[in-house]
Amino acid sequence: MSELQKPEPNQRPVLKQGDSGEWVVFLQDELNGCKYGPLDLDGIFGPNTLEQVQKFQKDSSLTGNGIVDGSTWTALDTHDKFFGWQPEWPSGSLKLTGIGGVDTAIPVDADMIRQAHRLIGVQPRFWGRYFQGRKDETEYLHAKENKPLHNAGIRVLPISRQTNRVGGSKEEGMHIGSHHAADILEMFGEDYLASQGDSFYIFLDVEGVDGQPSLSKDFYQGWSEAVVNASSKMKLLPCVYTNAKQDPTSKKNLSAAMKEGAQCHGLWVANYGKKHEAQIRHWDQEETKPVVAVPCKVLSHQYNGDQPSPIYDFNQINPFLDNPELVLQRLILPQI
Repeated sequence: MSELQKPEPNQRPVLKQGDSGEWVVFLQDELNGCKYGPLDLDGIFGPNTLEQVQKFQKDSSLTGNGIVDGSTWTALDTHDKFFGWQPEWPSGSLKLTGIGGVDTAIPVDADMIRQAHRLIGVQPRFWGRYFQGRKDETEYLHAKENKPLHNAGIRVLPISRQTNRVGGSKEEGMHIGSHHAADILEMFGEDYLASQGDSFYIFLDVEGVDGQPSLSKDFYQGWSEAVVNASSKMKLLPCVYTNAKQDPTSKKNLSAAMKEGAQCHGLWVANYGKKHEAQIRHWDQEETKPVVAVPCKVLSHQYNGDQPSPIYDFNQINPFLDNPELVLQRLILPQI
């Protein structure tokens, strides 16, 4: 078996309170997508998951017994989902590799693209760059970078970088979110973005290690609110970059913010694991699983980094998403 399995509702396991594992994560995520909860994706069918299952069943005119059978799976699948949601299918023992990408803190040129291709073994299809309105060499510089990225068909993953302030207030979060979103809209052109798609991701850089502060609930509420409201012509979808296995405080505060209504459309997690190799490798669910569960899924994994001359970080999009290409479509192809 080498292809992602997407079982029909009547082929999925029947779940009930006390169950655990990947199919429970799938259930929790579907409930979140249907605007119930939100539930942390911890894979444990406990009282909170039971409560939301029963509420969904009753709202869907099903028997509210808390048992997730074929009829409940069907109702979940066909229910309206919040904008931007897609399922992540259980991996089981399947080994898949995702769409490869790179991020750097320096401007991209054609030579770097060729070198990155050699290092990871595939042509990178996205490239993470910083946006914070400073216009220095760490920032995305459209005059230098648009052409080589466009010519190579590589999309920009926008990073909102203000890591030393993410522990601040809601007002600080709103200020930074507005400022960084405006930088993205100015850099690419709001009308151009609207002509390319209805929505684009922006990732808040939360390091939370090596002396950097953890994310606060208030900051994230302000930042995500500002990003969501930045444009009337298309949607900017707030997401978070974070270390998968460190900084549990940031995950707890992100979860708390989401349970009070803040939007987070996915995580980009860093964990280099035991294999410090640039070559792209199979997706590892354990490496990407956050140390504390949150109510949103992992979209991308930074699986290695800090490679010299110049310094690259290496990434891949989650291949167990229903449509990984949709993540790529919500990144920005520069114009020339």
